Amino acid sequence: MAQNTVNETERLVVTRVSDAPRELVWKAWTNPKYVMQWWGPKGFTSPVCQIDFRVGGKFLYCMKTPDGQEFWNGGEYHEIVPYEKIVSSMYFSDSKGNKIEPAQLGSEHAAIDGAYDVTIF
Repeated sequence: MAQNTVNETERLVVTRVSDAPRELVWKAWTNPKYVMQWWGPKGFTSPVCQIDFRVGGKFLYCMKTPDGQEFWNGGEYHEIVPYEKIVSSMYFSDSKGNKIEPAQLGSEHAAIDGAYDVTIF
């Protein structure tokens, strides 16, 4: 019987080109007023968005489904190069920003130590 092993990290890369000035796209990622307009899937709202936009600063976002269920994400900023790059980590959280394990939400998820999300403008 063959044994399945994983010896490297697989990543999904999503690229989106925005027909907007760089400064506006930057605000869309860094200003709660703008993040709340696009965070989450179609039909969801984002009633809470708190951002402490500095290296070491944290963020807390809420996605709310049309039927009222809430999903929370927290994270921390690790590197910021104005109008060029944002490096952050993100995790499932409760409404106070405390990290929770994905299994508590019925989701299987393997965290990768030292892995960060990078947004390049």
